[in-house]
Order: sequence, then C-alpha cells, then structure tokens
Amino acid sequence: MQVPWRRVASWHCDACGVCCRVYRPKLTAYEYLKLRHTGLVEEKAGRFYIRKIDGRCPFQHGNLCSLQHNLKPIACKTFPFIVRRRGEESAAFELNNETYFVYAELFCPNLCIKSDLKPTRNAYELAKEAVMIFTGKNDFKLLTAQLNPETAKLLRPHYHLAMV
Repeated sequence: MQVPWRRVASWHCDACGVCCRVYRPKLTAYEYLKLRHTGLVEEKAGRFYIRKIDGRCPFQHGNLCSLQHNLKPIACKTFPFIVRRRGEESAAFELNNETYFVYAELFCPNLCIKSDLKPTRNAYELAKEAVMIFTGKNDFKLLTAQLNPETAKLLRPHYHLAMV
C-alpha cells in the first residue's frame, strides 16, 4: 500500500534488506537492456522486472544491493518513494514548474507516517531527491543505504557478476 509523500513524517535507510525481499522494482527499457545479459530480469505484460530468486532480489548481498551507481534501477534508488506522472493531488510535488506525484511504500519498516498532510522538512527533501533521480538530474544521497569503502570491496566480486 502507498501513501502520498506529504503523510511521511520521516524516513531513513538502515539497510535492513526488506525492500529487496518484498519490493518488485519495475525496470525502464534502458535498465532492462543493461541487465538482460545477467538472465535475472523478466517480462510480464510488456513490463520488465528483476526476477526474484528464493523470494529475494538476486542482486541482494546480505542486506545490501550489489548493483551500484549506473546499474541500480531508478525504482530501487528512489525506494520507498515511487514517482509518477499522474496521481492524486495530495501526492503532488512541484519541481522546476513541473508536477510529479510522489508516494511512499508503507511496508518499509523505517517509514514513519503521520495523519496530516503538512510536509515535514525530511519528507520534502526525500521527495525532492526522488523526483530528481526520476528525472535523471541527480543521484542518490538521502535515499538508499550508502556503501562504505570496506563494504564496497566485499561486494565487488558479486557486483562483477552483474557486469558479465
């Protein structure tokens, strides 16, 4: 279930890995082309997704994603936020004179929801970053757990699997 971004009181990523087990990210055609050689993507009704293996994303290593930077799908970069071109007014977010509709996935355990629609500073910054990622104008800083250099070294062998 999703709620408009204005209902978010706060959120942070603590790399729990729940998103990789529950969420089924939809891929853009370009993302599909970048990942199809792995054999870990599938098509259903004309849409592309990462194939789940044993109930989780095959790129999940521990609780972290081994797909980083240019290979990580937009849907994963913006999680738990989903950006759409259409939606309900309470989910509207304006950036550079364009309106987007931003929602948050409720199953994320670190999402704190409130009853009113008055935006918090944290929710505004998160929604803004999600829209900027969605439009290709920014990479993630607030959304998605960031890897430290030691963790990146541990994931590197698995990461290269995705680049074969």
